[in-house]
Amino acid sequence: MSANQTSNRARTYALYTGAPRQLACEVVAGLPRHTPLIPAPAHHAQLLLESEAFYWILSSQRNFFEFPFSIRYVQPTEKSIRLHLESDASLDSLLAGLLPGRVPVGTGRDEIHGLNGLRIAARSERGIELRRLGQPASIQLTGPSRRAFHKAEAALAEQIHADGGEASWLAGDTWTTHERLWEDERQPLAYESTWHEAAWLPSGLLRRLGLLHTVAVPHLVTGHEARLGEWWILELDHASDTGLRRAELVQALTDPEHGLPLELRGHRDLTPSESLGLVLLKSPDNTATLQLRYDRIDYPVKEEQAEMFAAIRRRIGRVEKAAPQEARRPSVRA
Repeated sequence: MSANQTSNRARTYALYTGAPRQLACEVVAGLPRHTPLIPAPAHHAQLLLESEAFYWILSSQRNFFEFPFSIRYVQPTEKSIRLHLESDASLDSLLAGLLPGRVPVGTGRDEIHGLNGLRIAARSERGIELRRLGQPASIQLTGPSRRAFHKAEAALAEQIHADGGEASWLAGDTWTTHERLWEDERQPLAYESTWHEAAWLPSGLLRRLGLLHTVAVPHLVTGHEARLGEWWILELDHASDTGLRRAELVQALTDPEHGLPLELRGHRDLTPSESLGLVLLKSPDNTATLQLRYDRIDYPVKEEQAEMFAAIRRRIGRVEKAAPQEARRPSVRA
């Protein structure tokens, strides 16, 4: 492979994953020829774990971060995925979303919050590895220090215990009684057949998470699933003075080589104060649907948020500066 081809592939890898240029070059240099830049999980258990993780990330990471969901970049492989976090600030909410805990509910029956059966399988100076009991599937979280991970984990366990629950992940290599009951009753959404058929979409989005800040320019990204995982909705809030870059994001998501098997099925332009902008993408076999919702909201900047909002502005500015020839507000063509 020529140096120019390697450089182009590294640029594409960085675009989809958000990875720094040097890391992208190293990853691409180590890939066998004709290997996909963004591989799909080799095992269905890995795909399901990633789909559940994306669900809990959407549920827990709903604050302002420099990068969407506080994930600076991802590094997907056939066997696993690495999520590199932007800072220590989001660890509390992220671990609260992923690590399983028994929580009391008003119905009189406790529930498992988080990924049932997930455990911290390994620790390093800059991260942890999460694995589900009895399965080869794993997710690595990196970025913050060992001390930051330990502090966030201890705070979460203390809070769960104070609320009368149980920090299930601390049980080690065995299921807790409530986890086993939750599993036997097939409570997790991932057991639904609809979720199984559509799980490639949330997994695929997680593996291409970089697009939400290398191509798109939202101030805030939130989202949720619907119809037992058949529909996934991403809500992208933009400031009034930035472009929406809808066409660019759709093009990247539907790229035949690096994107997902999605087709543009329709769109609606944003009319401020009247209607959201919508883009509807569906798979050809109709197993999964992605809806992108666009809005313009100029959020008031509190004093304690000033630094974060400035970082978001710089991130958006880098994307817009890199594409000065593109239209300020491109329209999506059906």
